[in-house]
Amino acid sequence: MSLAVPVYKLQSFPRHEPDALFYMTRLEKLVQEFKGIDNPHSHTFYLLMWIVQGSGTHTIDFRTYPIGPSQLYFLTPGQVHSWELSADVQGYNLFFDANFFRGRFGNRLYQYPFFHSHQHQPLLEVTDQQPLFSDLFRYAYKEYENQQPNRADVFLSFVHILLETANRIYNQQWMGTDTHFYDRIRDYEELIESQFLTVREVSAYADQMNLTPNYLNHICKKVLGKTASQLLYERIAIEAQRLLTHTAQSVKEIGFQLGFEDPSYFVRFFKKTVGQTPAEFRQLAGAHR
Repeated sequence: MSLAVPVYKLQSFPRHEPDALFYMTRLEKLVQEFKGIDNPHSHTFYLLMWIVQGSGTHTIDFRTYPIGPSQLYFLTPGQVHSWELSADVQGYNLFFDANFFRGRFGNRLYQYPFFHSHQHQPLLEVTDQQPLFSDLFRYAYKEYENQQPNRADVFLSFVHILLETANRIYNQQWMGTDTHFYDRIRDYEELIESQFLTVREVSAYADQMNLTPNYLNHICKKVLGKTASQLLYERIAIEAQRLLTHTAQSVKEIGFQLGFEDPSYFVRFFKKTVGQTPAEFRQLAGAHR
């Protein structure tokens, strides 16, 4: 069984400046310089990855996406990802700490649909705006490399423009759901993220949001086609998948860690949510490593 998945900080990367809250590199350069970066790992920072050319696959929290040109990937701290890239891959990786962005833009970071959500795809397929994104990443990289005065402020402006431009396109491609409903889903997901290990009743989440459980369920069904319980169960299942894949803990131990006092109930829950027993999932995950 493998050891726990590595968690990388900004300081983990080649030539990162010790006090900087941001980092940028060419994707092809990162692959050459950082051995094992293609293996499953997570980060303490936010990540944007722009694909210029190449192919392969990118797996994020057990969902695999085919890689192609003009794709923009978004990763949130804590998400586990890995990739298999073709030899001709080219692109950019842009990393930044939450405090780097929040210092000027407050909680805006938590309002983007592609971050902090297990329900929205962490990927934007860029078509009409491909030249704009290519220019933005190229100029941002030039700013990062050139060490000019007020570099951090200018670089942050590029990050902000990239995220706002991506947000506009993402929301155009996404179903035109009532904005208020969408905001409530985000609120619910944030509560789940911080409390799913201890709070298992939808009614408790609804109460924190000053909603009735039925109304929260209505919003989830209208926006995502899922019940409020499904969102909670899927988040628990992702954590179980991470532990099964990246730790040597027994199924029973993982169940206890996730709040299941009865191991057989954990097995039934996992099979119903994921479609396999924990043992089957672990065996298959091991075969793919």
